[in-house]
Amino acid sequence: MNAVDLLWILLSYLIGSISWGLIFGFAHGLDLRRRDLPGGSGVFRQLGPIWGVLTALLDAAKGALVALLATQAPEGLAPWMATAVVAGHCWPVYFGFSGGGGLAPSLGFFLVFRPSVTLVALAVVAVVALLYYPWWRRRGGVLGIYPIPFAALFGYAYALWALQGDREGFWAMLGVTVVVLIRGLRLLKGRR
Repeated sequence: MNAVDLLWILLSYLIGSISWGLIFGFAHGLDLRRRDLPGGSGVFRQLGPIWGVLTALLDAAKGALVALLATQAPEGLAPWMATAVVAGHCWPVYFGFSGGGGLAPSLGFFLVFRPSVTLVALAVVAVVALLYYPWWRRRGGVLGIYPIPFAALFGYAYALWALQGDREGFWAMLGVTVVVLIRGLRLLKGRR
């Protein structure tokens, strides 16, 4: 890996570090880090559905932009760039390293990078979330995890399985999955 490769990875991290939820929160006079996560779901809970959906779309767009950039980057950098954009979202340099959970930029990246696998993974997430939702409403689910993050675990697992024969896709998905799992475990332990 040379200096140019590292610049591509750094650029991906910096793009991921743009936290739309925090920007929208500050525009409304709130520091969402004190109340919730600054991703789409946290913004949805704190500022309402319009701002939550807009945040999720813009966070997904960060991932999509990096996937498009990966097509111009030196060969073999896509897995590193995918991991970096999601890490930037989870631990944004511009906002004290306290960001979202990483689902939206992961989705955006893989919708561009490996669309067919991603669409099937989204269907898996939708089915699991619908099945899990009633249990979560009645009993708080597994460790209190909301339906979408819980169901996303199954989507990531499916994508890892489906991408086994695709070296670049598999390593990109593995890197992103590790980042999201680390972030999720830290959140479950109450660490931002």
